[in-house]
Amino acid sequence: MSIQPRSDLAPEILVVDDDLYLLAAIKQTLELNGYGVRTFVNPLEALAGIDAHPFAAVLADIRMPEMNGMILLERILAVDPDLPVILITGHGDINMAVEAVKKGAYHFLQKPVDEDIILATLVRAIERRQLILENRRLEKELIASRDSRSRFYGLVGSHPTMLGLYTLIETIAVESDPVLIVGETGTGKELVARAIHVISHQDKAPYVAVNMGAIPAEMIESELFGHEKGAFTGAIQRKLGKFEYAGTGTLFLDEICSMPTQLQSKLLRVLEERSFTRLGSNASIPLKARIITATNRDLMAEIDKGNFREDLFFRLNVLPVHLPPLRERKEDIPLLVDYFWNEYCDGQHSDAQPCSPELIRQLMQQHWPGNIRELRNYVRRYCVFGAKDLVQEKPAMVATTAAIPCLAWKEYMEQQERLYVLQILQKAGGQVSVAHQLMGISRKSLYDKINKYRIELHQIRGAKTEPTTTGD
Repeated sequence: MSIQPRSDLAPEILVVDDDLYLLAAIKQTLELNGYGVRTFVNPLEALAGIDAHPFAAVLADIRMPEMNGMILLERILAVDPDLPVILITGHGDINMAVEAVKKGAYHFLQKPVDEDIILATLVRAIERRQLILENRRLEKELIASRDSRSRFYGLVGSHPTMLGLYTLIETIAVESDPVLIVGETGTGKELVARAIHVISHQDKAPYVAVNMGAIPAEMIESELFGHEKGAFTGAIQRKLGKFEYAGTGTLFLDEICSMPTQLQSKLLRVLEERSFTRLGSNASIPLKARIITATNRDLMAEIDKGNFREDLFFRLNVLPVHLPPLRERKEDIPLLVDYFWNEYCDGQHSDAQPCSPELIRQLMQQHWPGNIRELRNYVRRYCVFGAKDLVQEKPAMVATTAAIPCLAWKEYMEQQERLYVLQILQKAGGQVSVAHQLMGISRKSLYDKINKYRIELHQIRGAKTEPTTTGD
């Protein structure tokens, strides 16, 4: 029987035995079957050879005067833990050989050794080593690709904080416990939730996102848990709630801190019992969805104020995820600018000029209180209006941290929003039908902002148009 090794390059085998006759016989057998062979009588010399030469496997006698096979095995594995060591043993050394296998030897062969058994054992040992080495190579490539990757399920950035975030998302995605995502406005909390959903192999199951701050308080319970026909005035038919609609998928509750306190206790009970009921019904419905929540507030501070239940916090905060603000990873701004520039050009079939290095340098000096969302809006305005038309905006939009006024967060953000709305309306000539498309919001939302900030459209339109009372 002749068993040839599969590799095109002949694997080299290290053979160690103080029996010169057996050593020569094994060497001849292996060379006739395509192996390279190096033989040693002295185990100490063999160890020096392992340090200097890559071997595919080791064949060694377990009884040698200079060093027995057990010690040799220990020394070899200390140098190369994955190198397969096959021990050759006499009848009286079986117990020692079994102990050697427990300590890491690949196998043991009993004298007199059959050449077919030697060859078959070597083929299996070498294939195992090649598989281990290949897996290790692929793992290194994967780690290297992760270290160099800059895009991850819609998230953009190669800062070490973001690379750590990508790894964390992959780790928790395969779990089923609740996830709490904490981060400032505009940092990408929903992108993280979607990434978790997709990676969790539930990407074909529903992904249901609910903004708790956008639902009127009196409608939240019905929206989340559903209702039966006649449960309350206006309930003309049964309605499935978000918990039920999500099924075995993912339910993302954004701005969880906006949930009224009286409903927080019900959510806590749902999480504890893993079931819920529709309004107007006594039937219990199993909760199968993965729950992900997000907030831009300090929930511990909200607990201290009495706005959020501490027991609910601990239920939701099983797997916490913190999103860094843009100011803590400004090195990612060039990547983000390029991403948003390509996003606009591809979507609008535009040939807008890329941002200049000088402009990017200025953007990297900004504080970005609105984080990624604010930067995206800026890049889109740049693509629409060009750099020259944004010159007057730079003092407000490209400011250093020291230049930011000492205002309350809400007041500062409202000032920035009002400035933004004014500038877009001015560029659009006061035409709401044009401005709302540039801003990426509905016409109703833009009118709400115009009313909120008491912006006079007729003043922006000037003498060219009449005051807005009709169809714009």
